[in-house]
Amino acid sequence: MSEPTSRSRHLIDPEIVSAVDLIPTTDLTYSKLIESRENQSKMMPQIDITEKFPVTFEIKTVPSYFGGPAIRIEIIKPKQSKYDKLPLYYSIHGGGMVMGSPVGERINNASLAVQHGFCCVSVGYRLAPEHAQPSQLQDCYSGLKWCIEHAEELGIDKEKVALAGSSAGAGLAAGVALYIRDQKEFEIQHLRLIRPMLDDRTSVVPDHPYAGEYIWNNRSNYFGWKSVLGHEPGLEEVSEYYVPARAKSLAGLPPTYINIGTVDLFIDEALLFAKQLVFDGVLVELHVYPGYHHLSPMFPDAHYSKEGAATSEHALLKALKLI
Repeated sequence: MSEPTSRSRHLIDPEIVSAVDLIPTTDLTYSKLIESRENQSKMMPQIDITEKFPVTFEIKTVPSYFGGPAIRIEIIKPKQSKYDKLPLYYSIHGGGMVMGSPVGERINNASLAVQHGFCCVSVGYRLAPEHAQPSQLQDCYSGLKWCIEHAEELGIDKEKVALAGSSAGAGLAAGVALYIRDQKEFEIQHLRLIRPMLDDRTSVVPDHPYAGEYIWNNRSNYFGWKSVLGHEPGLEEVSEYYVPARAKSLAGLPPTYINIGTVDLFIDEALLFAKQLVFDGVLVELHVYPGYHHLSPMFPDAHYSKEGAATSEHALLKALKLI
């Protein structure tokens, strides 16, 4: 019996194509979830960042502002900085809403802290399906609100705050940004969305002819969205705080950076979100990288990976008036 023909492998950038062989694409289900979490945990770099970088590292447990369980945040600060008050970079990890932890953010956050003097905070939010929304929104918002309210203790500048995420974390970041806009308790100055998971409706439409064949496919996407919403994806009445692509208006969001690959499952929703941002008068920077899939960060030395890192860094520093 012959192997099924790939519809998109020929479109993947040769510098990053090996990932589709190294990491098999599987349809994520509840029965496979525990094993997938364990495998992901094993892949996380096991290093002491205080030995690799001149930073301080602290894990704090902070209260929920919604009466939920306490939230764990990881705080990384440079041992030396040119700023009296540090800009804050608050990041939300990816993992399809059902996997991941702040551990995966440590190296990038430590690097950002050292290179540009940021206080970098990563939040450990509750995962689905054990916890559905609004658990994720409440945890991510509470962690950031705590930082703002304890700015003096952290030594941060409340006027220079960036909210960031990748994949599912980017979707959560966009939802939190909408909630921040509407609650008006504090402000953020930049929103960074890397390969963002923004729209549950993607998981209930026919497969894209070329995007999403590898790594994170639409069956896994369906499982992630059903898990975090607590019901079937694609229903009409869904909060924009849980599914940012459902927002009727994105007006009032801060300058936003988005990057996405052409064979990433989330390509269409990222493009539509950027279009809506432009329509609603939000300053947006969009980068689309040819042949890039969802695990392109595995290849930081590839050409477009380096370009993406440079453009996202520039957008961050510009939005916070650090350049």
